[in-house]
Amino acid sequence: MKKRYILLAGIAVIAGGAYYVYNSLDAIVGKLVNKYGSEVLGTEVNLAGFSISPTKGTAEINRLTIANPKNYKEPCLFDLNKVAVKIDMKSLTSDTIIIDSIEVNKPAITYEMLSLTQNNIKEIQDNINNYLKKSSSGEQTKAKTETTEKAEASETGKKVIIKKLTISDAALTAAVAGQDATLNLPTIEMKNLGEEKTQTKTNIPQVIAKVMNKILSVAMDNVVSNKLNNFKDVANENLNNVVGGVKDRIKELGIFGGKE
Repeated sequence: MKKRYILLAGIAVIAGGAYYVYNSLDAIVGKLVNKYGSEVLGTEVNLAGFSISPTKGTAEINRLTIANPKNYKEPCLFDLNKVAVKIDMKSLTSDTIIIDSIEVNKPAITYEMLSLTQNNIKEIQDNINNYLKKSSSGEQTKAKTETTEKAEASETGKKVIIKKLTISDAALTAAVAGQDATLNLPTIEMKNLGEEKTQTKTNIPQVIAKVMNKILSVAMDNVVSNKLNNFKDVANENLNNVVGGVKDRIKELGIFGGKE
């Protein structure tokens, strides 16, 4: 009889633990995406909501936005409403989370130029590459206290495997000085993310970096192939305005011979 009660108590503890994991996952996922997405991309990432159905093994992400870097007129580089996710529920209590599929439908991507050599997609890609370099060289770890390291190791300690990621019906808009052009991007499919043969498995920030690098690379390839970045007159006008502003400022300060 005593053993029976112990067994029941054990089942209750396990069930309670599983219930806590599932019901706290919303806050956990939101925190990880917002924090590490922003850290990897070097701009604000905001996940509005995440809901999970333990019985179906499915989850849904509601409204994910990636802000443009500073100095761009458009508020967002990337904006989508819903993402459908299928999860191996048993993996949530293990060291490796296995995601069977992620389906991203109709994301909106905005391409914006500041000059011939400066645009928002390139800036975000540069931020991602800088993050990966620092991460691999250990620079990020050196700058953190022992307490911070332990806390972040706990958060990102779980590794992630995504068996299939599909991004379909993505629309890219080139917005340059009031001139807009829109095109549909081809379907992007990535398989077995995190299963690469490396010494360490892929953690959450690395998955974010890989996925966003792929999306932005496809977007930029289509910008170039469709000549959406061929706004030379507009870009040169922006550059001339900047140069003109500098000249005016020099005159105002009376540099090189004083005011005219």
